Formats: sequence, C-alpha cells, structure tokens
Amino acid sequence: MRQVFNQYPWIPPEEQEVVRKLYYKYGRLQRVKKNKILKCGGECNKLFYLKKGLCMYMVNYDQDKPRALAIIPPGRAMGDLTCLSGEIVNVTTVVKRDSEVLIIPPDILTKCMKQDFDVSQAIIKTTIAKQECFLEGMIANFTLDYEDRLRTLFKSLIISFQCPIEDFTKVPLALNNTELGDIINSTRVTVSRILTKWQREGLARKEEKQLYLSQKLFNDLYDWQDYFK
Repeated sequence: MRQVFNQYPWIPPEEQEVVRKLYYKYGRLQRVKKNKILKCGGECNKLFYLKKGLCMYMVNYDQDKPRALAIIPPGRAMGDLTCLSGEIVNVTTVVKRDSEVLIIPPDILTKCMKQDFDVSQAIIKTTIAKQECFLEGMIANFTLDYEDRLRTLFKSLIISFQCPIEDFTKVPLALNNTELGDIINSTRVTVSRILTKWQREGLARKEEKQLYLSQKLFNDLYDWQDYFK
C-alpha cells in the first residue's frame, strides 16, 4: 500500500507529543459545525489543531468534481505547512463532522521552533511525513485501479487508527460512499458497486451500519517495505 515513501496514503500521522502540548498551551477552543470551511485556498495563514471530529483537505472544492487530498482525524494540525512556508495554496480545509479545534496564531509556531530544538525537530519530521502521505495518496490514485485504491484506503484507515487486523475488522471511521469516492478519485456509484461485490463474495459485511472487512482483502496489497523485513 506504500509504493515510494514511508507514510500511508491519505491520512497524515498524529502530531508528536511535544507539538501537541504546544497547541493545548496556546490554543483557543472552538466548536465547528459539519460542512463549515476552516480555510479556503488563497486565504492568509491560519493554524488549527483538530481535537475532536473529522476534517478533509479538498481540491477543486468550488468546482463540479471536488476531490479529497487527505483525511484529517483528531490529533493532527491543519494549516501548518502553509504557515511554515508563508505561501498560499489551492486547498480548502472542510469540516466533515461536528468538530472541536484549537486555534493558535501562526507566529506562535515559528517562535516556538526558534526557541526549542525539540519542537523544531518534531515539526520538521512531521512536515516531511505529511508531504509523503499526500504524495502516496496521489500515487495510489494514479497507479491503482478503483478496487485496489479502496482496499488501500481501508487498510490505511485501520492502521492509522491503530486497530488490529483480524479475521473481520471493523472500519474505524464511517465514511459514506460519496466521501470514499472523493478520496480515491472515483464516484459514489463505483464505490457502491465495489462494496456490493465484496459483500457478495463474503469479504465484507455490515452490522448495525458498521462495515467489517475480511483480512483476505488486505493479504496481497503491495507495500514496498514488506520486501525489506
């Protein structure tokens, strides 16, 4: 499921503890409703930490076919890459579930990096990891067929939420078929067709609206790091 880099596609890693403490120390808590835009492409720098809920980075958000660049679960900062570079990018940060965010002034981040080597090192490492994650997602969407993209996405979710892969594993984050399609650069109809096929083949089942996937779906997913174990 990783083809080039160390990070899993679409879902960036959590912030390191030293960085998380920074957001909790300086952050102002704000509750945000579903579908609210935290930051539009082209806006000045804004800096958030997702405490609870779910967000996504979207591209072409105002056009006919918006796509998700990344899924942002709790424990991740948003806007930090543009804050560090001082540049604007055409990415829209959208709240996908009712959420709680910590908001801090962007200059706090750079000041803390200058003052504390541990903070600076942690942010640099996480910044690189996030870029690898986004690139892996784009690589998957360019090189894999729809079914393999969906298998990769589900495994990435399971690993990112630190769930053990069992005979049948519950998908730890409920995403509707439209959201799944946005992430794998497909459509709601294609995702529905694939999930129906898996259920027919005994590889997926639903229990009380929760999706469970068979371990067999993940056994042959390519991951370059498997060859170095």
